Amino acid sequence: MKKTLVALAALAATTAFAQSTVTISGVLDVGVRNVSKVAAGAAKMNVGAGNNNRVSFAVVEDLGGGLKATANAEMRFDPATGTPEGGGARPLFQGQTRVGLVGGFGTVMLGRGLTPLQAANGGNSDPWGVTTVAGSVYAAGFATDYAAGGEGRIDQGIWYTSPTVGGLTLAASMSPRKIVTAAGATPSKTSQSMTAAYANGPLMVAVGNERNRADDTITAVFGNYNLGVAKLFASHATIKGGTTAEQAAAGTFAASAAAVNTGTTVNTQVAAGGKIKNWTVGATVPMGAATIRVGYSGWNGNGAVGQKDDTKVGLGVKYDLSKRTFIYSDIAQQTRKNLTGTAAAGRDNTTVQSFDLGIAHSF
Repeated sequence: MKKTLVALAALAATTAFAQSTVTISGVLDVGVRNVSKVAAGAAKMNVGAGNNNRVSFAVVEDLGGGLKATANAEMRFDPATGTPEGGGARPLFQGQTRVGLVGGFGTVMLGRGLTPLQAANGGNSDPWGVTTVAGSVYAAGFATDYAAGGEGRIDQGIWYTSPTVGGLTLAASMSPRKIVTAAGATPSKTSQSMTAAYANGPLMVAVGNERNRADDTITAVFGNYNLGVAKLFASHATIKGGTTAEQAAAGTFAASAAAVNTGTTVNTQVAAGGKIKNWTVGATVPMGAATIRVGYSGWNGNGAVGQKDDTKVGLGVKYDLSKRTFIYSDIAQQTRKNLTGTAAAGRDNTTVQSFDLGIAHSF
């Protein structure tokens, strides 16, 4: 009888554990990069990350009745130094830290992570997934949050993602956190983001709008189409600056305000009342184990000085050694115009060439 009870207890424990799963995954990507023009005294060549290096933990627990608990935590780091991204300025769990519930109603999550607009962008609008030196210019002049590591992410956030119906998925996020920079000052705006994405067969297209705490806004349309012999990408975005008072209320703009991916230019947010338009076009062409990647992008508008005109062309190749490991090499040329003292000496109103060669492994 005792043996039977022990066996039943063991079976019950096994069943309980079987209802909860933990998945560990990650990316390690390191390469050599050379940039033609850098700040005085800086090295033109360095060893660093081509992609966002990370270790991710994902948890799913079956609660019964079609309801599941879900959680994720993602550490990001610099593989060349072993420190958190941004020289230690970004949070250790830069990627995301969220927990929530999944059911017939959709998904609700709380914590820190990418907004719906930013999460749906990236790899859907850029052949490089906004990585390497050749990654396209996108969302220039806009940062989701006024904090270190706030490029595309919000702290103290609430997310909702609808069930997918006929290929259409709706998603929204907001953060009730307010920032007051001085006694009696106007508090910052509430951060909010919304996206509608449609994916069916070879077509993916999305439209979204986002407002940060300074009342800067971005409205974007992006997507891709798989022809089989090639996959085409495109995006267009308009960034509008809030008022001077609203931008001042949000405090110091700590987040990088441009996803340029050369590491060579200094940019600030869109000017108060200003407007910046940016666009990307590109393609990937599979050729056996190799994939050719090409892209062209730019921005223009009456944003802050140093963000008026920019074009970038990139060309690269990715070669799969296995399902999890590949090598890559890219070249890019970025032309900066109308810059007035915002970049390091020697980099205003000029052209920058970049090259990289790296290896990446996912697990």
